[in-house]
Amino acid sequence: MAFTVSNFKANMSAGGGGARPTLFTVSIQSSFDASLSFSDNESILCKATSIPAANIAALPLNYAGRAYKWNGFRTFDNWTVTVINDETFGQRNKIMEWMRRLSGTMSGDRTQKYGDHASAAGIFKEGTATIQQLGTDGLVKQTYKIHNMWPTELAGIPLDWSSDAVEEYAVTFAYDYWTHGMSSSTTNVVDLDTP
Repeated sequence: MAFTVSNFKANMSAGGGGARPTLFTVSIQSSFDASLSFSDNESILCKATSIPAANIAALPLNYAGRAYKWNGFRTFDNWTVTVINDETFGQRNKIMEWMRRLSGTMSGDRTQKYGDHASAAGIFKEGTATIQQLGTDGLVKQTYKIHNMWPTELAGIPLDWSSDAVEEYAVTFAYDYWTHGMSSSTTNVVDLDTP
């Protein structure tokens, strides 16, 4: 088949013109303390992230001098968000408090509030995140929900007299699994698959 620019443009137009990496929203919710969730205004400061990866490890089995690959366990890589830092340090303080609740205070003290993985009500100190890919029409096209997540790394913030930039930092989350759903461009309803 001969390559033609008109065919390429027609196929791209039929698919909405191609998904844009700049059209997305991120929402981070704490399941055990609503005060640690990012508000809508705070979520706007989530500058960058990624749609989570999907991995199935190869399980090699040897037979007659050859290795044959079978499907093994499904694994989930850590998920990272880059956050723009405002002068209140509000989002960073929430992540630091979340980490204190998981591992204790910075001095190593542990109490029922700080360092006990499960709260008094038996709720694990985990949360969820929702990533929405938007179309150029402003409607949600794909939704990914990350389940049972908790912050495993809070990156430092470089300080430099010669820099004239707004601070930003990365937060890395470990999680158990993610689900995926597609939205109708007319009804904007998400149907997430189940684990």
